[in-house]
Amino acid sequence: MAMDAWILRAPLKVLRQEDHPYPETTLATLGRHELGLCRRKTGGGGEIFLDGHSIFRPGSPAPATAWFELCRELGYEPARHWDWDPALILFHQVIPALAADWHEPPLALNDQGLPEGILTLAGLRQAFAEAVAGLRRAQMGPVGAKVAETFEWLPLRAVIFHDDAQLPLDFDGTGPSGRVSLMLGIHRDRPVVIEGLSPAPSSRRWLVEDVHGRQNAASYLAAAGLDPEPPKGFEAALQSALDCLCHWMEAPLDAYRRTYPVGISWHHGRREGLVGRTIVEVRTGDQPMLILDDGTEVALSPDPVPVWEHGGI
Repeated sequence: MAMDAWILRAPLKVLRQEDHPYPETTLATLGRHELGLCRRKTGGGGEIFLDGHSIFRPGSPAPATAWFELCRELGYEPARHWDWDPALILFHQVIPALAADWHEPPLALNDQGLPEGILTLAGLRQAFAEAVAGLRRAQMGPVGAKVAETFEWLPLRAVIFHDDAQLPLDFDGTGPSGRVSLMLGIHRDRPVVIEGLSPAPSSRRWLVEDVHGRQNAASYLAAAGLDPEPPKGFEAALQSALDCLCHWMEAPLDAYRRTYPVGISWHHGRREGLVGRTIVEVRTGDQPMLILDDGTEVALSPDPVPVWEHGGI
């Protein structure tokens, strides 16, 4: 496993593997937690255990809540770890390490490297890419082509559900009826954010803004790395394309939301993101920076601390 791509803050350590006469099994630790992967007798799949409790069986649409809670505990943040979600961390990082020395037959996985039927961010990104391809096929004239090109440079990178314990559950009782953020872009520090607000998915209202809260065509073009000067008619064509994309994403996004457990807060303020971090580097200059162990850069004020004329230390 490539540790430079490892998402969680704790190391995964494989302890032992067992085969005959028992079903093929791997035991490991992840931080202070215990993980187990056991091959099921039929279907070529594997059952996953966390601290002695089953968290995934073949045919399930997502891991159990305990895995999401563990990812949150060990530092996973959707806005920071683009292209990843808890299910992808489990099946693209943890499981390959646990099953590395298993004998044939291998685990039954689809072309995305996932068990059949599981819903992940990878499927949602594919749905968004298909919607953008539909824009390209339907584009009318040079302005439509420019809009399609813009979204081709703005892939879906992260989805954040802003759970709020004070909000009521949705009409099916499967989750709070709060906000959902779709983050698009090629750079983490320059995304475009599509905010979905509604009491229910069927009546969701979508708002569009960049990381600074701006809602204009220039911010889209800049985030895509294109000339930020929009051509005539671009604003209207962009809004029409956004309406189509959001309508296209309603069903897959609703299905994906139902795999997420209720009550895990994935979005925190700056303070919560800095608590518990370690400074690993200090960069001097006109704007001194502290580099934390998760790659976060914290700017320091170069202004000296005021000196009191009388008293004090």
